[in-house]
Amino acid sequence: MSGDVRNGELAGAKQPRPAPQVGPALGQVVVVGLVGLVALPIVGWFGLVVLPSYNGALLLGVAVLPAVLFGVGTAMRQGSALTDRAGHRVGWALLVATGGAALSGYCLAQLPDVLPGLDGSIFLFLLPASGLALVSAVLTRPRVVRLPALALIVLVLGGTTMATVDRRADELAQRLDHAGTEADLVFVTSLPGYGEAEPRAATASITFAVTYSPVDGSGGRIVVWADRAGMPDCRPEPPGGYANGYGCVREAPERAYQAIRPDLHEYLVIRGDRLVHVRATRDVDRATLRAAVQNVRPATPDELEHLLPRLPLRLRR
Repeated sequence: MSGDVRNGELAGAKQPRPAPQVGPALGQVVVVGLVGLVALPIVGWFGLVVLPSYNGALLLGVAVLPAVLFGVGTAMRQGSALTDRAGHRVGWALLVATGGAALSGYCLAQLPDVLPGLDGSIFLFLLPASGLALVSAVLTRPRVVRLPALALIVLVLGGTTMATVDRRADELAQRLDHAGTEADLVFVTSLPGYGEAEPRAATASITFAVTYSPVDGSGGRIVVWADRAGMPDCRPEPPGGYANGYGCVREAPERAYQAIRPDLHEYLVIRGDRLVHVRATRDVDRATLRAAVQNVRPATPDELEHLLPRLPLRLRR
């Protein structure tokens, strides 16, 4: 085989693509992180001085950040396939800005639950820088930079979510204990024209109850609580009712009505192994009370978060 043929074969062969360089990719990631660490506080401070409004400063930062990142992508275009061309760099800058802001904003929002009591001012600077750097790393060429960054984002999001769930569950258990009740003893209802009032003790022995009052301010309150007692030995109401107006009436196997001296009445209903009380003064008629008991149900975790009193600072872990 002649030298010309060999040269021709070599000349016509497909040249392998050059391996992506790690150095430019890492350099781009570091510079993007520095932009978040230095440029964002400066823009925010300038915005607060010129526009004495937090929202105005935030909007200024949102407007300036993609422009700064576009300049970084232009100066260090070899770091990512998306920074090769000017048109692609616009999309890259927007992706890094929005993705980094979303990642750091989520972490900042969850920080009080994950690390309570920690000074958040440091993370106000570090988290935006880290979020921008990680998102830009995911958009780089070499896998050795891209894949660890993606794994770290998944780890941060998953770990933050799990820590938040654990923290809230622990705090909810503390709040239940502080309120002197248990989750399966908190019941709620819904009734047109009534809204929740401040939770309070129903009696000296019942430490936690949910109270409902008329939204227009008229009429009496309805109080809902539960205990583990059994249904009292009530009998069907005699013809014409009780002579003195007071007594216990079994309306159904799981529901009873009783009038209590001097001016109270209530419905009792069985829910599992709990006896739920729906009590009010006599200015709430029996039909309204029956409607409230028909809608009674256990409180959901979100409703417990809303109803239970907050822990004093000395009890927070």
